[in-house]
Amino acid sequence: MPLNNQNLIALSKFAIKAKRHIGLVMTKEMTSNQHYANDMLIKATLSDDQELIDLTKKISIELNVGVEVIAAIEAYINSLVAKGASEQCILDSKHFLGKLAQNIAFIPADGASYRQVVDVLLSDAAIENRAFNIQLAREFYAFWINENILADEISEAQMSGADIHKEELVALWNNIEQEFFSDEETRPLTTYADFMRRVAVSERDIHIRQKIAKFLTVELRYDASNPEDTYRDAINRTQHLFLRPDLKAFFLIVSREFYRFWIDHTQNKRRNR
Repeated sequence: MPLNNQNLIALSKFAIKAKRHIGLVMTKEMTSNQHYANDMLIKATLSDDQELIDLTKKISIELNVGVEVIAAIEAYINSLVAKGASEQCILDSKHFLGKLAQNIAFIPADGASYRQVVDVLLSDAAIENRAFNIQLAREFYAFWINENILADEISEAQMSGADIHKEELVALWNNIEQEFFSDEETRPLTTYADFMRRVAVSERDIHIRQKIAKFLTVELRYDASNPEDTYRDAINRTQHLFLRPDLKAFFLIVSREFYRFWIDHTQNKRRNR
């Protein structure tokens, strides 16, 4: 797969960084062998080095390998941390996730295919680990299927959308986790996530809500003359990416939820000027 110079530099940086944590990475194989690339990217995602994890997400998007699996792994591990899981629990989870993720990266995104992979893995697992692995597989499925559903929606929108603006929105969505947000932009995002945790929203749903809120935040940069109109315009520009009625409805729910956090911060910022 041909990459531009900037992406080749990023891949070389990834290989150098990864060597310290997961061993030798062959850059030529990364661009020519999707299964090899997927294995390396999953191992890097399960490392303890945040810089390597951030590089991994960028490389997975550029290579278009394991994007949904990697996003689901990160969201799931973050949910364990948020719930206060022990270090041993996180280590055990990463161990099984590594095997699971390598086997689901190229299968159809449906429950039957996922169950077949899990059954094979459980048949080789020690008896004392099976209950833990079954529970993890059940929990992780929700993260994985959610990422795939959203990816399918965005891909469908990309194929059906001929205008340049829609293509730009698709690119923004796919790269939103690598987007830089200022301190002022981060505050309402953080406040929104904290509120969701206080009302016992699951970490899986918080992850998806945050992705939508970040997406809106970028669109909200362009015009701050009238905050209410700016927010409404951002929703109108972006809601068309979600073609399925249920996902569009969820997008609108999140937009309404996030609005009060964003507008409160925007109004406070204006008063303090």
